[in-house]
Amino acid sequence: MKTLEFEMGQAAFAIVHDLCKVKQGELVAITADSSTDESLTNAIAGAVLAAGGKPLVLWYRTPGGVGKDADKDVPYQSIGAAIGNSDVWIELGGMWILYSSAQEIALSLNKNLRHLSLPGFEPGLANRLLNDVDFELLAAFQRKVTEMTKHAKHVKMTSPAGTDLEFDNDPNCPFYCELGLADVPGTAYPSGQICWFHREETLHGTLVFDGSLCPSNGLLQTPIALKIEKGYVTEITGGADAQKFEAWVEGFHDPLMRRMAHVCYGFHPKATLCGNCVEDERVWGGTEWGIGYLPAADCPPDGVNAASHCDGICLNTSVWLDGVQVLDCGKVVHPDLVEMAQKLHP
Repeated sequence: MKTLEFEMGQAAFAIVHDLCKVKQGELVAITADSSTDESLTNAIAGAVLAAGGKPLVLWYRTPGGVGKDADKDVPYQSIGAAIGNSDVWIELGGMWILYSSAQEIALSLNKNLRHLSLPGFEPGLANRLLNDVDFELLAAFQRKVTEMTKHAKHVKMTSPAGTDLEFDNDPNCPFYCELGLADVPGTAYPSGQICWFHREETLHGTLVFDGSLCPSNGLLQTPIALKIEKGYVTEITGGADAQKFEAWVEGFHDPLMRRMAHVCYGFHPKATLCGNCVEDERVWGGTEWGIGYLPAADCPPDGVNAASHCDGICLNTSVWLDGVQVLDCGKVVHPDLVEMAQKLHP
């Protein structure tokens, strides 16, 4: 018996037809490591073929790290060349090669590459994030939140676990309202997330991860508290999970692995906390913070050439934009958003 076989076909169609909008004759590279669900990979390849495209599935061993930390384990030159000579890149794999040398090579060959990043996708996750969601309403809600956040100068965040942070937005960096659409050049991610960037020197306070932290820890058993000064992690405290995370960071011998990278809202109505970064960072009412590497497109002009990148989840976040409250312990409270939020996430 194959798990969710019909639902995988539905999700694969959505990925190829609705999100990537693959056209007749387009070359579509699908990257998958040895931990990837083969049935889902094949379903996507079949959907590409049905759309008139030419699928190329690239299998490689599961790397021991993500981003540039994956370079030592995978043939990134060959992978990058194949992706760069394609029109569309659908990224699967348990450990992402987003932010790796393979991506840099691909972009040097094809500035018009359309990239849909779906690391860690398996049948259950694909079914939750891609099937039976009111994406039109979700898109309207996300765009409204994005505009409100984009026009704010100062942001404050707290959480029941102990987060108490403040920062100014960086107007020189992009805002990403992730709707899952890979129909134009660039990298796209599944719906339900909004990503933006702080001015490094303004970020200070305490950040507490109480959901998950990937790739170093997965689901957290004990909270991890980070003291942050001028955009850098200066102290890591907590129990066994904090010790494991600090050892992981220190193992790179790279001070940029303590640099805070980005912040995201989670707003997917069906996402559940499971230890998979792609789903966890979309849990409704949570926020996600990235640490480490950033490409030049996200942090102009040169990016942040850290050895790797990680993402941690702060559940049930309260958020104020220029003193106006938008979220209260994960619940949408801003009057311009409440009606849409109640329909999406009753």
